[in-house]
Amino acid sequence: MKRNYHTHHHLCNHAEGVTEDYIKEAIKQNFDILGMSDHAPNHRVKDINVRMDESELDIYLKDIESSQAKYGDKITILKGLEVEYFYNHDEYYKNLKEKTDYLIHGQHWVSMTESMNDLISGFGLENKEHILKYAEILKDAMESNNFDIMAHPDLYMCGYKDFDETALEVAHVICKAAIDNDMVLEFNGNGFRRKKSETPQGILPPYPRLEFWEVVKSYNCKTILNSDCHSPGFLYDGIIQEAEEVYKNLRLNDVGILKLK
Repeated sequence: MKRNYHTHHHLCNHAEGVTEDYIKEAIKQNFDILGMSDHAPNHRVKDINVRMDESELDIYLKDIESSQAKYGDKITILKGLEVEYFYNHDEYYKNLKEKTDYLIHGQHWVSMTESMNDLISGFGLENKEHILKYAEILKDAMESNNFDIMAHPDLYMCGYKDFDETALEVAHVICKAAIDNDMVLEFNGNGFRRKKSETPQGILPPYPRLEFWEVVKSYNCKTILNSDCHSPGFLYDGIIQEAEEVYKNLRLNDVGILKLK
């Protein structure tokens, strides 16, 4: 692993360190590319404990630019954000894309009505209707052409847990949309850091779910491994190395270096 495009920042309120801290660790680990991609602000989502405030976006971007100026001769540093897909947000995405090199999609919230008034945590989708709606939103997100990577696309298994026929259907919808829209799906190493739980398929981490990734493999979707690190020491520690080994053994269609839109 020589690059990571999914890297957080203390401004999201649940991560540690600033850009320079992650860059120093990336250089130590002989990385050639590091993309910062903290959670994008959105004043209509009230989870201020897990994302920066709108007033902090420029602080975040300037922090990255400072490291680009200081370390740009040693490593490629990219400006990114991790963003949900919400309907009727065209100007929002246009503004974010103008300020960054790339956007990662991460659907941490799901609305059954396509509004902002009934948000359900993406970590807590519990029934068939919830996860089918998740699939629909991811499909629409890919078709919007706003994103470069789909982060943890199997996040829906956190709450649903049973990889049954409906979970399989969701995987097929996501993979077909990825092929149709030439989208890269992220194998998220941070899932290996999360607590395992009992599922009908055994005691497993919430994601990555290997059943999902076997479907990804059958479609030959483009994929990438990211650490989704929330602390500099987690960029390429033993857990991410374990995830890397699993990822390699799956023999997925790894893009390596991300081709930015």
